[in-house]
Amino acid sequence: MKLQNFSKFLIILYFINLLLYSFISLSGFKNYETGFWFFRIPILMLLYYISSKQRKPFYFIGLLLYQTASLLFATQDPSLFLFGTISSVLFKFCLVILIVDLIKIQNKLAITIAAIPFFVIYLYIIDFVGFSLGDSYYIWVINAFLTSFIGGVAIINHINNSDPKGFWLLVSAILFLVQIGAFFVNKFYLGSEAIYQMVILLYGVSHFTFYKFMIFQEKEC
Repeated sequence: MKLQNFSKFLIILYFINLLLYSFISLSGFKNYETGFWFFRIPILMLLYYISSKQRKPFYFIGLLLYQTASLLFATQDPSLFLFGTISSVLFKFCLVILIVDLIKIQNKLAITIAAIPFFVIYLYIIDFVGFSLGDSYYIWVINAFLTSFIGGVAIINHINNSDPKGFWLLVSAILFLVQIGAFFVNKFYLGSEAIYQMVILLYGVSHFTFYKFMIFQEKEC
């Protein structure tokens, strides 16, 4: 019972942190912004650790890779952008490993068909800003493929199994799909504060919804 209450506390803390981070970054208090940004993923890791019985290593590794990618992107250093891109694609690879059990022989074709439209859209966006990507161009293509694949798995799984696990995975995949497009538009095209805030919120909520998927997936085992 104490762990359940602590889990609820961490969930509230996670969203308070997310909202405060968004508000502070909008207000321009850079010193406080870094602190709120840094603690978001550790809060989620602790939440998963106390809520999960399986505690899958790839989930922890994926969150650490995401944290690393965010840190490298935040430096605004072009020389570190490539390493941030690599960390980001490895994070997506970890997510694919975590959902691979949902792929069956009978749904492989459907997943492929569902993923193609997203991949085509991403290729268009990547090509549009390709001149800014430099050596990371093909790594972003891989990232787009993995993200689209996650979207395809989520859609087909939700169609075939309308359960809480499928719902949370679908919501998470949709948010990841939208976020990567918003990230590109903000970083290489418009540079809008509104889009930046959307990226913050989308990634924060998408991480939480994927966590919910992980917990519901365990309950079925």
